[in-house]
Amino acid sequence: MSRIHREILKNQLFNYDYSNTPVSKIILLDLYEMKLTRQYEGPDGFTHCGYGSYDLGSLVDDMNRQVSRFPDYDLIIVDTK
Repeated sequence: MSRIHREILKNQLFNYDYSNTPVSKIILLDLYEMKLTRQYEGPDGFTHCGYGSYDLGSLVDDMNRQVSRFPDYDLIIVDTK
């Protein structure tokens, strides 16, 4: 992909009208991939943050912290492909 294509995509992303976007708040624990992700999408834009670990205990502890900090988010736990 050329630089001009990336610039066009970036401009489209930043100029997209999010005013009609429904609010989606998710905390996703993927046990198969060993990843924890928190996502928000709505009229204010979007955020996505997460990380992976090889230690299930630390992922579960972090999931509990995320659920405590963001009680209005939906929790989804995936344990298969």
